[in-house]
Amino acid sequence: MSFEAPVAAARRALEDAGLWHEGAALLCAVSGGADSVALLHALCRLRTAAGFRLEASHVQHGLRGEASREDERFVRALCASLKVPLHVEDAGLTGGMDAPGAEARARESRRAIFTRQMDALGMDAVLVAHHRDDQAETVLMRLLRGAGTDGLCGMRACVPFGRGVMLRPFLGLGKRELAQALAAEGLSHREDESNQSPLTPRNALRLEVIPAMERLFPGARSRIAGAAEALDMDARYLDAQAERLYEAARAELPPLHALRRGPLAEASEALARRVLRRWFWEGAALRGPLPDERALGHGDTLALTALARGATGEERNLPCGLKVVAGRDYLYLLTQEGGPLRPAAGGQPLPVTEGERTYALGFMRLTQTPAGPDTPVPAHAGEAVLPPAVLAQGPVWRHPRPGDRIRPMGAPGEKALRRFLTDRRIDRPLRPYLAVLAVGSEVLWIPRLCASERLRLTAVPGGSVRLLAAPGDPYR
Repeated sequence: MSFEAPVAAARRALEDAGLWHEGAALLCAVSGGADSVALLHALCRLRTAAGFRLEASHVQHGLRGEASREDERFVRALCASLKVPLHVEDAGLTGGMDAPGAEARARESRRAIFTRQMDALGMDAVLVAHHRDDQAETVLMRLLRGAGTDGLCGMRACVPFGRGVMLRPFLGLGKRELAQALAAEGLSHREDESNQSPLTPRNALRLEVIPAMERLFPGARSRIAGAAEALDMDARYLDAQAERLYEAARAELPPLHALRRGPLAEASEALARRVLRRWFWEGAALRGPLPDERALGHGDTLALTALARGATGEERNLPCGLKVVAGRDYLYLLTQEGGPLRPAAGGQPLPVTEGERTYALGFMRLTQTPAGPDTPVPAHAGEAVLPPAVLAQGPVWRHPRPGDRIRPMGAPGEKALRRFLTDRRIDRPLRPYLAVLAVGSEVLWIPRLCASERLRLTAVPGGSVRLLAAPGDPYR
């Protein structure tokens, strides 16, 4: 096999990603193995024609002793000969390849290092040399873990990563083809001896299971990779449908990360699962760097789907220190301690003053205008009028506090706000972030929910103000 195939695959990947142009900045991950060495050589043959900036990254895991150091020396010499700036970083791992979880720890450390280097170097993409054989192994690994359609799509050729994208140009080429292309050009590479020992589940699949499958079904690797490609086409269609469902279900209730249950209950389970998984990952990202995508397992996804259609008040702990709570109309993603995923803003009381004004407190938006005898008396809880006598008492906008009380309009007496919200079946996660208009501990108005008896008017006196809640009803 000539070297034309790797070069053509690399060019196609850059063109598809919109990175075939002068000024693009590419970081090539180079371990020293045949696949990554082939990728580096292919990019070097393309950089003059396209004009992109090319640099390389080598992660020193240190899990194979002197062999790891020989890999680093080889990569340093290779990059020097190709005039490619190289960035070597020590992953700081301990133990050997046979240590529990060594493969996963190495993968996570590489991803973290690539992310940092992309930021530091201003890179648009990191390119890795996963190939068709890797794809077959990945699909089988995920199948054995119980993955759904997304997992069985395998690795995608271009995915968001760090400040840009991660590209995998060689998913259509096999490892043998890449090694033959290097040999045809007389180009050397390193062999990782640990790949020849079934120390890890992936190695066991590569060395024992897949060869047995090839004996029974010649071409099994290519067929598995082809099935992944077909599933990926289906998955992209489902993703487009799920995007529309997500837009219908997402709820703007800051600081809460919430999703409307109604659209999910009416949708197919296939789409609901996609929306719920996306919603979870977006919430997890609010807490810090995204964890491994496998952290949310199939069982967790099924539980999320059941909660979306289950009884009010049900909850379940999830990975990343999070939990989901089913409210009457919403699902809420919270910390396992019950707090929001992002800090609450606007916690200070906002005094009500005369004149025209707007207020924003949590998820509630309000406008204020002067009012007088020509102003109609409020007909619903979406608006309120404050007469001069109430304004003189210094009402403020704030969130609920312990000890708050309210006398709903038409009620014979007052009751604790906590009890009132319980009686009205307001979701418990929602209650701390309601906007209330209060004088001291007396709540006068909860926009779109309830006005106090003290705001009952038969006519609007001069010098009043009218308060109007923006459209959008979190209470149904």
